[in-house]
Amino acid sequence: MNPAHSTGADGTTLYYGDLDAPHVLEVFVELRDRASHRMADNLLGTIRRAADDGKFVAKFHFAGTIDDTVGGSGSQRGLSALAAASDAGQRKFVDYLAALFASQPFPPVDDQFSDVSVLLSLADKVNGLRNAEFDMKVTDGTYLTWAGEVIGNFDSFGVVGTPVVRYDDEVIPVVKPEGGPALTPQEFLDRLRPSR
Repeated sequence: MNPAHSTGADGTTLYYGDLDAPHVLEVFVELRDRASHRMADNLLGTIRRAADDGKFVAKFHFAGTIDDTVGGSGSQRGLSALAAASDAGQRKFVDYLAALFASQPFPPVDDQFSDVSVLLSLADKVNGLRNAEFDMKVTDGTYLTWAGEVIGNFDSFGVVGTPVVRYDDEVIPVVKPEGGPALTPQEFLDRLRPSR
């Protein structure tokens, strides 16, 4: 069972925007990854607005490396909750993604995203997301198997580490090696080629 607004191989890619947009922005992140948090804090709002303007469709790919290396299931369970949010609408999905990253537990070994009550509490930050259907999908783990497939498919993109952003297959640097933002939101937009 795949969530709404999913595409790609076996429906393992969540997208935001119009699939017929002239360009594709691929965003590779992990919910428990601190660098992904910094990228989202800096650029996720800009990505949403640019997709709203029809500049590109944003396709999100999710890793689960920290689940494997540190232990726990927060990246997978958080992704399962994101899929439930995607069923409720694209805007709710991207707003919930922002809420999860904004409240990302630190250090990563603190696996709060594996706690359903935490995921539901953070959903309260997204206007209109919480309802009986959403809560049931998160509590019952409706999309846990799907989330595992998404994470398992991550390596097929040839991406090492997160976050990585690709615009029409061109990698745009979003974090510096020392961890800070590589681009301001305006510099990021300036890197996008005009629509043809």
